[in-house]
Amino acid sequence: MRSFFFAAASLCSLTTAFPNPFKILAPWDTMAPPPAGTQLYQLQTKSTTTTVSGQWLALATGSTQYSLATAQTAATKFFTNKYDATGTYAFHNADDTRQVALQGTNGTLLYVVDVTNPSSGTIPAGQLLEWATFTTDSNVLGVKDGSTLTNRTFVAVQGTGNAYTVALYDGASNTTAKITPITLNIVKV
Repeated sequence: MRSFFFAAASLCSLTTAFPNPFKILAPWDTMAPPPAGTQLYQLQTKSTTTTVSGQWLALATGSTQYSLATAQTAATKFFTNKYDATGTYAFHNADDTRQVALQGTNGTLLYVVDVTNPSSGTIPAGQLLEWATFTTDSNVLGVKDGSTLTNRTFVAVQGTGNAYTVALYDGASNTTAKITPITLNIVKV
């Protein structure tokens, strides 16, 4: 037992002296902000419910949670980076330090949020958080994160009045939130 303690203490001192060889690095180079000519996108909703159809994904000043806006001028502009190992994309807002992520206390509703420099070491306690797991098939935003659930969909989550945030719903669990299924269409700017 004592030798285990000394081995652990030695390993701890080594990890503080050298960079962490296990640190997960982003699969792309840093380029904040993106170079001129980078293709930008906005996300627009489509739904059979008219109150949330044709809305735009927006990030209000001072907020970290994306919501819906009626005017395209309020919509957030994104650019993407492909992660070849999984065939998925990271969606960046403004520069490559900020990413769209999915966050929640359980897998029922994962809210669409803005996260700065996400890493496995910065996930808040009691939260699920994933990023760079987006797909863009047929110009529709999807998620490929290894889940076996087949009925997952993005939803508009009604807040106060006509305010809506956006989340990924697991399609199977009960929720008390007022949700409306939506599709997030990728629109070139």
